[in-house]
Amino acid sequence: MSTDKKDLILSFIMNKITATELISSYNENYGEINICKELYNARNEKDPDAVDIFLYFGDVIGYRYTCINLLNNLLTETWHKKHEELVRLLAQYKSETSINSLFETSLLNLDYLDYDEDHVLADKCIRALAKINTKESIEKIKKLTHSDNASIRKSATKHLQKIKM
Repeated sequence: MSTDKKDLILSFIMNKITATELISSYNENYGEINICKELYNARNEKDPDAVDIFLYFGDVIGYRYTCINLLNNLLTETWHKKHEELVRLLAQYKSETSINSLFETSLLNLDYLDYDEDHVLADKCIRALAKINTKESIEKIKKLTHSDNASIRKSATKHLQKIKM
């Protein structure tokens, strides 16, 4: 990501410009806003700062993601720290294409989450799988009820019970 783009978005984050000014300046200097394209570039460059900034920018402008497969792929990558944000987005879209990525991510042991004994990321993945609520997503939750990790087992069991109600 160019330093100019980063500085522009950071100027908004630091309240130096308004959202309207951010959008106007971005469009003027870089063309139409395409968060999917920016995230694709961030993935190719393995740029965790760009992932962070463009997910934030997407949230600010209410971006509608048409690149669910890219979000799925980013979710399972370990070089960034935006997994919870990606799970939140994928839970909104409830795409069946996200099932395997959510399942895989629920089992990831990410260094930056070593402190998290409750496995909040896994719980969010399980919630997202429950929201998708298909035969395949329910099967993945059932698999997680047999996890070696007690927190994951408990979360999967709880959400499976809610689905059956």
